[in-house]
Amino acid sequence: MSIINPAFPALVKGAPEFSTMLHSMAKEVDSFMHSFKDDPSKLSGWGHIYFCDDDGGRLIFDLKRPHRHVCQVCGRVYQGQIYDGVWVYFYRNLAVLTALKAATLYRALGDATYLSYAKSIISFYAENYALFELHDKEGRVYTDYSTMGWGCGRILPQGLNESILVIRLVQALELIKDDLSPVFLEMVRVKLFDEFKRLIAPQVDAIHNIRCWNLAALGIAGLFFGDQSLVDFVFTSEFNIHRQLRKGVTADGFWYEGSIHYHFFLLEGVLALMLFCDAYGYAFGKRECAIVKRMLVNAYDYAFDNHTFPVPNDGWPDLNLKTFVHTYHIAAKVFGEDSQIGNLVKNIENDSTRRTILPLSETYYWNNRIPLERLLFTPEFKLSSFSPVSTRSANFPQSSFAMLRAEKVNVFVKYGLNGPSHAHPDIMNIEVAYGKGMVSRDLSNAGYRSLLCNEWHRKTLSHSTVCCDARDITSCERGTCLSYDGASISMKAADVYPGIDYVRSLSVTPSGFSDDFQVFSQCEGTRDYVFHLESGFTIARGFSAITLSLPERANGYQHLSAVEEIVRDASSGPVVLEASDGRLRVVLTVSLAAGQRLFLCKSMDNPVNRMRSTLIVREVGTCVRFGLRADFREL
Repeated sequence: MSIINPAFPALVKGAPEFSTMLHSMAKEVDSFMHSFKDDPSKLSGWGHIYFCDDDGGRLIFDLKRPHRHVCQVCGRVYQGQIYDGVWVYFYRNLAVLTALKAATLYRALGDATYLSYAKSIISFYAENYALFELHDKEGRVYTDYSTMGWGCGRILPQGLNESILVIRLVQALELIKDDLSPVFLEMVRVKLFDEFKRLIAPQVDAIHNIRCWNLAALGIAGLFFGDQSLVDFVFTSEFNIHRQLRKGVTADGFWYEGSIHYHFFLLEGVLALMLFCDAYGYAFGKRECAIVKRMLVNAYDYAFDNHTFPVPNDGWPDLNLKTFVHTYHIAAKVFGEDSQIGNLVKNIENDSTRRTILPLSETYYWNNRIPLERLLFTPEFKLSSFSPVSTRSANFPQSSFAMLRAEKVNVFVKYGLNGPSHAHPDIMNIEVAYGKGMVSRDLSNAGYRSLLCNEWHRKTLSHSTVCCDARDITSCERGTCLSYDGASISMKAADVYPGIDYVRSLSVTPSGFSDDFQVFSQCEGTRDYVFHLESGFTIARGFSAITLSLPERANGYQHLSAVEEIVRDASSGPVVLEASDGRLRVVLTVSLAAGQRLFLCKSMDNPVNRMRSTLIVREVGTCVRFGLRADFREL
C-alpha cells in the first residue's frame, strides 16, 4: 500500500528536470529548518486579512519580517497584531509544507537528514497540539470543544485550514511510515489526530466546500491509523462525503457555489481522500468517482480556449487550467495515465499558458511550473504523448452557465445562481475572450476582508450585466435557458430584483458577438447596461462628449472616474466605438433607442491600480431593451 509508485526514487533521480527540482527543494528545506521555531502561545490569523485596502493586492509574507507586511502592488506597509497573526498562519503552513517536502526528499534521495527534518516538524506540532489555543478567524479564544464557536482551529484559525494542514501531515507520514517507530506513530495519533477528530467532527454539519476538506482530512487520518469508526463517520454520517458530492455537485458537474475556485479547491481535498482510499483498498464509490470525473472533464470544457477560466462568484482573478494542474495530477494518479483525465492533464501541461498563482492555500510548485503532486504521483507519465482535446460550445443549465465558441471568439455567460453561498450579484454577467487574450473578464475578488472586495468586486456594477436603480442584484436563484444551439443562447432570470425579470440573448460568429438584453418590470426605474473592456484597451476619440458626474454615490458608483456622456444626434442611429490593445481591434456598435444615454468612464480592475474602460447605457423606464454588437479584427 502506497500513494506513490514503488519505483519513485529511480523515476525522479533519473529525470534531469526532477533532479533540478529536488536540488532546489533541498536548499529550501535546509534553509527553513536552520531557523525553524514556533510557539503554541501565538494565535494565527485569517489569510483573507492579508490584502491591501488601497488596491486589493496581497501582502508579502516575508519569512524574516514577522512584523512588517508590504503590499506587493503599491508597497504600502501594514503593521499590527492582526497582520502578525496572519504571518503566523503563513509560517505554520510553510512549516507543514516543509515537512511534506522533507519526506519527499527522503523517499527520493534516501538522505536521513530529511527524515529527521520531517519527524522534527511533525513531532513539534503533535507534542504541542493541545497547547495551541482553540480560536477562530475573528481571534476569539475558547476554553474547550463544548463552548467553541463553529469553524475553530488550534494551529490555524479555521477548521478548514487545520484540515488542509492535517492532510499534508498525513501525506508526509505516509511517505516515511516504514522508518517510523510504533511509539512515534502512537504519540502522533494520540496527541494530534485524536484531538483533531474531537475538534473537526462536530463541524461537519452542512453541504459545503469546507466540510469536504474536513471529511477528507478525517478520512485520510482514519485510513492511515486504522480507525474504522472515523472512516465510517466520513462515509456514513449525516453529511458524509458521498452526500456532499451527490447533493453539492450539479447534474452538469459543477460545485453548487458557482465558483471555479471552490470547485477545484474542494476537489483537491476529495482527490487526496480518493488517493488514500485507493492505496488502502477502501472503495470510494463508483457513483462518486463518476461525479469527480465529470467535475474534472466539464471544468476543462468550461475554460476559454486560452485555458483561462471564467471567474463568476467568489474566488481569485485570472485563474487558468495550469493554476489547478496539481489537482489533475492527483486525479490522474487515481484514474490512470491512459484515462480521459490522464489525457487532460497532458493537454494542460503542454499548453503555453503561464500559471496564475493562488494567493492563499497554495500548494508547492517548483519554478511555478512543476507541482509537488506531479513529482510524487505521476513522475512516470510521458507528457509528450497525448491526444489533443478540442472544445465546443457548451450549456450547463443546472449551473446556469454557458460558453459559446466560434473559432477564436468565446463568450461566457452566467445566468443564475444555486444559492447565496459565495455568490456575487451578477446574474446575466458575460466574459469575452478572443484567441489567447481576454476582451472582458470578471474581476472575481480580493481577500474577503479587503475594503475593495466589498465596495467594488462584489458589486453588480463591476460586472457586465444590467444594474437597476444603482442597487445590487438580489436574486440567488437559477435562471432558465429558453433556447440554445451552440452559436446562440437565450436565457431568462425571474425576479433578478423583486418584480424585475431579465431576458438576454447572445450569439457568436468567427468575427464577434451580438447581445440583446431586455429588462421587464411593472415599475419605472433607472436601468444601466454595463460592459467592461480590459485595461489594455484604449478607445479611439472619434466622438464628441461632455464630462460630468453621475449622481449615484453608492454600490460601486462612487468608484467610477473620468465619466463622459457621448453627444449624439437623435437621428444618427447607433454609436460606433473603436478600441484597441495593440493586438486586437474591437468595434463596438451600440444600438441606442430614444431616451437612452451612453456614458464612457473608467472603473477599477483587480488589483485596482489598473483601470478598465467601461461603457454604460442608461434608460429610465419600465420595460427596456439594450443592444450591442462587437466585431473583432486582429492587428
